[in-house]
This record gives sequence, structure tokens and C-alpha cells, in this order.
Amino acid sequence: MTEDRKLLPFERAITGTVVNDIQLSPDGQQVAYVTGLLSKEEGPPASTIWLVAASGGPSRRLTAGETGDGSPRWSPDGKHLAFVSDRKERGKPQLYLLDLAGGEAVRLTEHEGGAGGQQWSPDGALLAYTSMSAQSDDEKEHRKEHDELVLDEWTKRAGLYVIDVPADAASLAPDALPEARRVTPQDRNVGGFVDGGFNWAPDSQGFVVVASNSPRAEDLTTPEMLLVDLKGETTSLGSYDFFSTPKFSPDGSTLAFIGPEDVIPATGVLQTMPAQGGERTLLMQGYENTFQGCDWLPDGDRLLALSEEGQRNRMVVVDPESKELHAADAFKHLDHPVTFGSWFGPAYSLAKDGKTIAFVAAADATLGDIYVTTLDSAQAPRKLTDLNPWTRDYEYGATRELTWTSTDGLEIQGLLILPVGYQEGTRYPLVMQIHGGPAGAWTHHLYANWHDWGQFLAQRGYAVFMANPRGSTGRGTAFLKGIVNCYGEPDWQDLISGVDQLIADGIADPDQLVVGGWSGGGFLTNWTITHTERFKAAVSGAGISNWVSFQGTADIRTVFNRYLGPVDTEPEGHWRLSPIRYIAKATTPTLILYGAADERVPVTQGYELYYGLKGLGVETKLVAYPREPHIIMERKHQLDLLTRVIDWFDSHLGRPSSTAQPRKETADA
Repeated sequence: MTEDRKLLPFERAITGTVVNDIQLSPDGQQVAYVTGLLSKEEGPPASTIWLVAASGGPSRRLTAGETGDGSPRWSPDGKHLAFVSDRKERGKPQLYLLDLAGGEAVRLTEHEGGAGGQQWSPDGALLAYTSMSAQSDDEKEHRKEHDELVLDEWTKRAGLYVIDVPADAASLAPDALPEARRVTPQDRNVGGFVDGGFNWAPDSQGFVVVASNSPRAEDLTTPEMLLVDLKGETTSLGSYDFFSTPKFSPDGSTLAFIGPEDVIPATGVLQTMPAQGGERTLLMQGYENTFQGCDWLPDGDRLLALSEEGQRNRMVVVDPESKELHAADAFKHLDHPVTFGSWFGPAYSLAKDGKTIAFVAAADATLGDIYVTTLDSAQAPRKLTDLNPWTRDYEYGATRELTWTSTDGLEIQGLLILPVGYQEGTRYPLVMQIHGGPAGAWTHHLYANWHDWGQFLAQRGYAVFMANPRGSTGRGTAFLKGIVNCYGEPDWQDLISGVDQLIADGIADPDQLVVGGWSGGGFLTNWTITHTERFKAAVSGAGISNWVSFQGTADIRTVFNRYLGPVDTEPEGHWRLSPIRYIAKATTPTLILYGAADERVPVTQGYELYYGLKGLGVETKLVAYPREPHIIMERKHQLDLLTRVIDWFDSHLGRPSSTAQPRKETADA
């Protein structure tokens, strides 16, 4: 690294602006969108709603302040926006209505459990939303004298509610809110892993709902599909694995959704079924990519879908009758690989006519901006925002797409970020950063945040290897299932064979290899340090070290039962694939990082690894960030994490510290 090279400051990167939601007006003329930051101060995050013309021009701020305003939803006539805000009480969002002709936003709900996920009825007369149940009178009385935790004794569930849209919301008195009517049973929780869990029927008389026993991740694995009318009458259509909530066709006859084509783990494929129940039809069975979102086009004969294909995303149109697929014309004109998606909301939004589409896209040197186009356009999409112009002030490592052959002959793909100033024929320190999931994939975007270290390292003279080994999405079901009952074995060979290829290509220095990852990437980092001494340093973030104890403490036991078998009947397989079983072979200095409040991968997994390494005399350090769950969000914690990661790699490769950014010391375990 040359001394005059301009490094992207961590604080600048983690306070970057990201799009959290995007909604195109029914007539396709305006885009409402939500922005937030990549990190937050302690407490609930803040977000803002904006409006921009689809024809271009400056954005107009619709909400102001340091509160959480989000989820804007257009009324069918395009005259109002319903949105959620916690301006009345931070951390407890309520539903608001904004007249775009002018005036202040009017609050419509007062739920102790907050409100969100709102949708207008197609006729515009009603708003439906979800709210978590409040404390019962018995619980309130109990809490006056008791503070003990009894697991599952006071389970809260999200219900589906409906209110009439006021004809003149501005005249509502604060204590005269519309009557909220719950239409789902008290013992059912509405919601899925990826969205709000319900959609209106085209006639505005009911819903299709994804429901489970509770909001626990365990119960969300295989939820029930329900038909619910406005009176609360409920019909079950069966239990399924869902990757998206079903959506009615325009005529109400058919439901479409994305779900696994086989028992999980399996790739997400488009599926349809009769709206009153019946057999499912898999539209693209055997599809060797992964669907991530879908919408009916107005003719009811086609579906628009987002497809993940290896390291790239693509918008496609699918004919349910012929089961044929083709790329949407407009997206053929993008001149570089992109990843579609906002950080917490939908990746795209369609106008009522099904022709105009607004979407969020990021590339190798951008965090993501809003674009608009028509599906049959012969021109490149129009860019509407420039949310992070500062990204152009820095130089980034070039990103290459890689393919190589694993030890058993299977072709594997991934990305390589070259060091800034890369010179052909020169070898560089190599970081093998491993993605989580395991059902995930590295795709094209700016790798510069607390979780994605690539460009920070590339600016400091590292090559960064990001493989998509077996178990990753974007390559079909057989590829996903390649790690069932062997997670950590063939996929690790995929990773190591990629490292060997980069050494053979003259890019990686075999004496300067380091490894790291988060979640599933943390697990494979733990597997690496217990199966080879080739790496000079490791960073294990929120990684599993012992599958047996993990299955007894994590919130997703049923998910990993699909990968490893039921732990209560097949503990031997879990133990065989546990890195802690092989801890005596570990010699790699390892930095261990966790959110102290992580229920997905509890910090106790880190304790097992830490004390195992400590007992062997292997250099190690464990840092647990208070209040943080599986995703680290507080700014001071993100800054600390990034500084520690790069210092750890630098110091163990004998390089001078390249962070040069002050941080407060936190207590080490």
C-alpha cells in the first residue's frame, strides 16, 4: 500500500445512506422511497420518506426529524400515502396517513404492540396492517411484583387488523381514531421470514395470510396458508415452506409465491395454486438459479420475478402456462453487473399498468440508487438518485468473477476483489472471506461495511477472495443440497481449491493467507482453523463451534435439522461436523466476535471456541458487543469491529497497522 493512497474512513462508510423501501405511484409518475443509515446510535434507528418524480429531478423530503418513518404505501388513487412512524413513542411505530395535496400527517392507530406492514384494499376503502399483541391484564398484574423470565409463558403474536380509511382524516381528534378490527385468530401469528405475511384479495373482501403458532423462528419454518375474510372467517389451504407471501392473480383465481422446489434446503422457484386450494404447480422445476421476488403483471398471464443467477441478479418474465422465461428487455441495457434490492424492503415496485418499474440497484462501487424504466424499454434505465456521491472520492479494487474446479471436479464460482494498484505478476496477501447462510451468495455491490470488509482490505493491499461454495444460492437445488449431512466438508474443499487456484495464478502469496467470515462464514472459519495450519490469522464472527450445543440454544433448530438431521436422534453427525471436536489441531491466532444478545448464534458458541483455543495456548481474543443481536448495528460497535478485524490481519502478517483510526477500548472476554 502506498502512503498517499486515500483510504475510505470506516465512519464515512458506515454512515452511508441506504434505501430501506421503494414504492412507485399507481400511475408510475412518482417514487416514494425511504432512506436510512448503515449504522445507528444506541436506540431505535432513524429513517426518512422522500418523493421523486419518475421523470427525474430533485427529491422532496416528506418527513423530517430524528424518528423512524417508513413503509410508505400509495392509496389506489395516488392521492395519499399511508406510512408508519414512531414519532409518538420511539420504538413503537403507529400508522399515519398523509394527504399529498398538503397538510400534516394524521395518526390512525394506537396499539401498544405498534403497527406495520400496512396495505390498502384494492378499492381504497380500507387499510390492513399487523400489530403485535399487547400485555394482557393478567400479565400486567403479574409484572407489578415479578420480573422472572418464564420461557413462552407470555407469547406475543402479530394479528391482522383492518380499519376504515377516514373520509377526512385531518378532522380526526387524537382520541377518535378509526376502530381497529382484528380478523385473524388470537392464537395465530401473522408474518413470514421475509415480508408482512398477508396480501389482499382483488375484490377487497379478504386476504391470503401466512400464519404460524408464534413469531419464533422455529415456528416460521413451515407456516400455514390461510384465506381470511373481513369477518374473520378462516380457511386453511395447508402448511408449506414459503420464501414469499402468496399473491392473488388479477382475477383472484390463482395464487403465486416463491417456495422451495423440494424439502429445504432447496432453491426458491415460482409456484402457483388455485386460490381456493388445490395442488401446487412448480413453474420452473429444475431451475438452476434462485427466485427472490415475484408479481403478477396486469394481464394475469405473466409474472415478473427477480432471479439470482450466480453472482448476478436479473429481472425476468415468466409465463405460467408455457412455463417459459425470458429476461425483461429493459434490464438487458445495464452496462455492468448489479445487485437488486433495498436493505429492509422490496427490491422493486411496479406501476398499476405493469409497464413502469422502479427499482434499487447497487454495483461494485455503489451502495445502491433508485432507477426507473419500462419493462419493454430499448434504453438504459433512468437513474433518479445519487445518494452517496462521496463513494466517487475513493479508489476501489477491481472485482473479477471467478470460476475454478473443486477437488471432485465440480465447477465453483465466486468473486475476487483485487488490491488497489494491482500489478499483474505480483503476489499479494489473500483474505478468504466466507459468506453466511449457508444459503446466501456474494453478488456485486460495494463491499465496505461492518460485515463486508472487501474494499477496506483491497485499499490496504490485500486480495479478497469471496467464494460461493456448495450450499450457496443462485445455482439450483442440487448445489444447495450439496452440503446436507456434510456441511463443512465438500464446501470447504470448494473454498480451499479456490485458494490453491489463486496461488497457481500468481495472485495470492501462499505465506500470507488469512481467513474470516460471519455466521455461516464464522462456522467455516472455525472449520478452517481446526483443519489446516495454512492461515496466519482468522476472524470468526458469530460462528457455530459445536452443533450439538448450538441446536440446544439457537432459535432455528428446525432449519439446521434439515441440513444435519434431527439432533436428538442423530447427535453423532452433529458432533462429527463440529469444529470444536477437532480443536486440538488448531494453531491459528483467532479473533472471535459476537453480538451479546444474539439468539441466532448465541455467544456461548464463542465461549467454547475461546476456551478451547486458550487451553491450547493459541492466541485468541473474544469480543462481545452489548445489546447487539445477530446483526451489529450500533455505530461505535461497527467502528470497533472493523478496526479490530484489520488490525488482527495486519499484525499477524507482520504489517504495520493500517487502520489509523482511533477507537475506544472495549472489554475483552
